Amino acid sequence: MEELAIQWQPVAVAAVMMILDILTGFAGAVKCKTIESGKMREGLWHKAGFFGLIALAFVYEVGALWLNFEVAEVGIGVSVPDLPAVGAVCLFIVATEVVSICENLCALNPVIAQLPVIKTLKPHDPDAADLTVEIEDEHATGARL
Repeated sequence: MEELAIQWQPVAVAAVMMILDILTGFAGAVKCKTIESGKMREGLWHKAGFFGLIALAFVYEVGALWLNFEVAEVGIGVSVPDLPAVGAVCLFIVATEVVSICENLCALNPVIAQLPVIKTLKPHDPDAADLTVEIEDEHATGARL
């Protein structure tokens, strides 16, 4: 089953982009004298989440290949879609990191912030609250889970 070999290059590119984001973010914090361990921890948790997403996509790809192999052996006419999940996840991560790196570079060099492409990005507000989802208590809604 040589098809089980997942391409490592997209994962390497995503990992390099995450490292560049960490480095440019730290450099921007040093320049602005705003180094905070809490923000660094939060950023590292985000990176861990990205690696978890890559692992989940890898499990999907391996599982799909394995299931399709087993189904072909049995002769059932059903198969799991063979999608490039790892590549798609890595593309999402790289796109996210490019935007974040651009934000970090603006802190390092204000001239970059004046570039037309960068001006189209919504400015990052680190003090803005993150998106939260509230789960209502079953007693308040009368619903049962």
